[in-house]
Amino acid sequence: MRVVAMFRVSTEQQAEQGASLDAQERHYRQLAQRERWETVATFRGCESATQAAKERDVLQQVLACIRAEKPDAVYIHEQSRLTRGDELDAALLFRELREQRTKVIIGGVVRDLESIDERFMLGIQSLVDRTESERIRERMDRGKREKARQGRRGSGFAPYGYHNPLRGDPEHGKLKMVLEEVAVVRRIFELAAKGLSTLSIARTLNAESVRAPRGGTWGKTTIRRILDNPSYLGVLASFAWKPMRKGSRCYKLDLGSTDAIIVPDAHEAIIDRELWDAVHALPKVRQTKRAYMLTGLLHVDGRRLACDSSRGRSFYRSRDGRGPGPWLPAKETEDAIWKAFVSLTTGPEFVASMIKTAQRRQPLQELNEQIRRQEKQVPRLRRRLDRLIDMRADGEISKDVFQHKSREAEEALKSAEEILRELRRRIASTDSSQAERVVKAIRLLIGDPRRLSVKEKKNLLHAMVNRIDIQAERVIRTQSRNSKGSFGPGPHAKWIVRDITFELQLPGDDRSRGVDTSCS
Repeated sequence: MRVVAMFRVSTEQQAEQGASLDAQERHYRQLAQRERWETVATFRGCESATQAAKERDVLQQVLACIRAEKPDAVYIHEQSRLTRGDELDAALLFRELREQRTKVIIGGVVRDLESIDERFMLGIQSLVDRTESERIRERMDRGKREKARQGRRGSGFAPYGYHNPLRGDPEHGKLKMVLEEVAVVRRIFELAAKGLSTLSIARTLNAESVRAPRGGTWGKTTIRRILDNPSYLGVLASFAWKPMRKGSRCYKLDLGSTDAIIVPDAHEAIIDRELWDAVHALPKVRQTKRAYMLTGLLHVDGRRLACDSSRGRSFYRSRDGRGPGPWLPAKETEDAIWKAFVSLTTGPEFVASMIKTAQRRQPLQELNEQIRRQEKQVPRLRRRLDRLIDMRADGEISKDVFQHKSREAEEALKSAEEILRELRRRIASTDSSQAERVVKAIRLLIGDPRRLSVKEKKNLLHAMVNRIDIQAERVIRTQSRNSKGSFGPGPHAKWIVRDITFELQLPGDDRSRGVDTSCS
């Protein structure tokens, strides 16, 4: 019998408690030798069986092998290694195995999915495994909350400046100070109290070669998290991190959440309340002076992108809460779009349209004529109001008549002045000098684009462009796995710009669209 074998654990801790990948594979090899199975392929990894099938890389590799090689069976150490997730996910998985005529070998017992009884038994066991998984999760959550109420920290990294004693230690869960890190934390708060920005503090620490919490260099986000963490006051805040928006993967500390468990004096404080209040009483300051060219203009698939930066790198990304999207390197994206913009606006057709707009005089003549008529009307209304004042002073009209007629005259004068201002504003927006200035800027671009600063480029883009739509392509780079099946360090996926579309605002309220294609 031709067999595909899958060896899986949920966590690295399980690998140390007798259910390791090596132990599963050793058991399979003994069975295969005794039963004379032909091993088509073996797959091993570390992933949770409660995840959706499409999110499990090892399972997807097994299914792809089954579709290609058509084996007789798939081997798993326990049924829970195959699925503990949603009922529909489990049903679809068993359905595909049945359609591929692939049996399931569970620890040495062969289950034929063509049999109604076997499918029934597998379905019952799947329900039992899923129920057990949910009960374990419920018990663990209850235990974590009770531990938090006692002022003990659960899983996860301890805040910088503290360490959590190892399991088995009676003090496990009570944060203890790390003296060399405590001095850094206090210095960060003292610098912030003096008015230094998070970026300035990070640069200061990097210049002094101070080691960051997890190695590498300090960034403004790391500094901000330290300044906002109440742990340094001796407060333990559990279950207080919440998504910034629904569906977002970005989290913020929400101490006012109904789920949050706040325990004061849970451990020794690094700073006092006076220093904490001094830091948080300061107004927020701008973290960077860099002028981002595309802020407010750039869109991908209808989603507006904003710029974000950390550790000296800047990206354009979406913050609309609709899940992950492209992360476009700021410098490469700005260079690609500026190159496309210069190529478009220095083309002969675009320059010709600018010059044609500059030479168009008919709208100006009509507006000038209306302004001249209105400029004659305003003085007449003023003289009428002055005449009414004189008539009232001479006793020619009564007080009631004066109030009624003067009110009408004032309203008419106010309306005429407003119309005159609007006409002058319109003629300023359609004045040929605007087009002439644009043509002059274009000629500057043709001459030497490098003479423009980033801020000047930004101003020119915002003056001429209503919107920039791009198509970005994600280049996937595979990451290697270690011996335990976990992802090792390696390059992340990269986004590059492909198509760029400009929506331009031409002088005189004419609109046109220009399309260019470029690569970052």
